[in-house]
Amino acid sequence: MKLFKFPAKVSISLIIGGLIVTFALFPDTFFPFLSLERCRIAQGEIWRLLTASFVHFGWAHTVMNLAAFAIFVFALVDAFSTRRFIALILFCCCAVGVGVYWFNPEYETYAGLSGAIHGFFIAGFFINKRHPLWVNGIFIAAILGKVFREHQTGYQATELQTLLPVAVAYDAHLYGAAAGFIYGLACLLIDKYVRKEIIH
Repeated sequence: MKLFKFPAKVSISLIIGGLIVTFALFPDTFFPFLSLERCRIAQGEIWRLLTASFVHFGWAHTVMNLAAFAIFVFALVDAFSTRRFIALILFCCCAVGVGVYWFNPEYETYAGLSGAIHGFFIAGFFINKRHPLWVNGIFIAAILGKVFREHQTGYQATELQTLLPVAVAYDAHLYGAAAGFIYGLACLLIDKYVRKEIIH
């Protein structure tokens, strides 16, 4: 009897989802060890810059981010090679962690995948081949518009965001979006110019 075989990118996505659920099931064990705690990072626990993206503030936070991640995987993961997908996750998650650590001293503790997810979507739309570039550009502009709106004075959290037990770290969305923009643009330029030169 043969076991079901999933493409590597789907398997990686399932592993990530499984880890996030596991961390949520045992928050007292994993959250203190993996979340971004400023004082602990200053003491040398730099892994938290990456792992903070995979723990969350309660189940509402967890489910919202898992749903967004699932949409990304369903819609855009095929745009990436396995190596690029792994690199995207590491780059966006680390960029969010470093950004929050350096630029938001008011956050003593940070956790959540939403910042990186903004980057996943933007990078995915940059190299998505299912639609013309102008269509992908509209989606990128919409995400950037959302981030811009979140940073306007007087912006109110959405009804879903009000379910969270902590205030939404909108700057994390900005750092993730910036990381995704850089990553996606780099992939697009490499595919268009560098690989073209290698082929010729």
